[in-house]
Amino acid sequence: MNTFIILLFITSGIYFTLKLKFKNFNLILTLKALIKKNDDIGITPFESLCISLAGRIGVGSLSGVAISILQGGIGSIFWMWITTIICSSNTMLESMISVKYRKKINKNTYEGGPFYYIDLALKNKKFALIYAILFVLIYLGAFLPIQTNTISKILFEVMHINKYIIAGIITLITSLIIYKNIKQIAEILSKIIPFIAITYIITCLIIILKNVTVIDNILINIIKEAFNKNSIITGFTIGTLKSIFSTEAGLGTGSIASSSSSNTNELEQGLVQVFGIFFDTFIVSTLTAFIILLSPFSKVNLLDINGIEITQMAFIYQMGKIGGLILIISIIVFAFSTIISSYYYIEVALKYIFKYNFKKIYNISILIIIFLSTIISPNIIWDLIDKGIIILAIINTIALFLIINKKNDKIK
Repeated sequence: MNTFIILLFITSGIYFTLKLKFKNFNLILTLKALIKKNDDIGITPFESLCISLAGRIGVGSLSGVAISILQGGIGSIFWMWITTIICSSNTMLESMISVKYRKKINKNTYEGGPFYYIDLALKNKKFALIYAILFVLIYLGAFLPIQTNTISKILFEVMHINKYIIAGIITLITSLIIYKNIKQIAEILSKIIPFIAITYIITCLIIILKNVTVIDNILINIIKEAFNKNSIITGFTIGTLKSIFSTEAGLGTGSIASSSSSNTNELEQGLVQVFGIFFDTFIVSTLTAFIILLSPFSKVNLLDINGIEITQMAFIYQMGKIGGLILIISIIVFAFSTIISSYYYIEVALKYIFKYNFKKIYNISILIIIFLSTIISPNIIWDLIDKGIIILAIINTIALFLIINKKNDKIK
């Protein structure tokens, strides 16, 4: 099944890139889209970027990359880069389509995503409902729990705080935010994400500058290992799946954030999301990988591993307690931001399924899941994530292919 999903993503990525005439690499237009002014409807393109980045820069970028290196070798990082480049067209296309096929919920809000464009563009409500239901189940059962599980894991390992106390604190903080609307959530994330991302990046760059003489060797080894006959298949598979999980390219999640934007230009909004996956892979994930590779990560022997333990060891190895503290703060903020963005994604899907907003019941359910997920084995959650990625990717990619090839339905 892993082979099938990899072939599906790579071939669809190449096909969509050709269909879009390589517009997913238009840097100048991307920068213009990011600073575009807002109108009275929806949120700004930058705020929609922060919502999607909150979903992407989390466990996948800080602990998932460690799992990738352990399971697929250092060559998996190279294939992570290649997959992100090729599949950037998947992200761009789904975001463009989501802007075209979205609904105005009230005078200030747009909502959309795969369930909407499958319904409105393909006129297939059953297919849309299947995706929406699976999306809710997978996000509630895997994508959201791994975030709280990681916060719990690192605080328990480093500070020895009781997991039930951690669960209570996370649940309480979440409850104070989830009753806000999309504009309020977007404003919160647009302040949190840039600040903590810059702090994390500066910390990583300091460590890299301290070890600048060996960075070229690391780059060479990454490329060499990527084509090592003994590890190429494993590295390629793990690296590709890591890219898909971290960037969520082609899963449809970024399109939900795009559809809430005030931007009516499909191409510009698609490029905003492409910037997001490039930032996640080539900045956050790559810097994390370098920090891990600068440490004796192979000597760590852990059971029931989440991945964050490896990253934590690497930061402490390079910067002592200060490095460990910065990582703890970063992972908590990134993971918590992902919880908030996931909450919004699930809410949009539920409103599509049931056609009315039962916010109280949903909020209570979310808080229970958040509390319980702090004590679940991460191995179980990672297994669910792997299966969830495949399911969502297959459905969404097929939908994108059908839509882009529809007659008289040209995407601008």
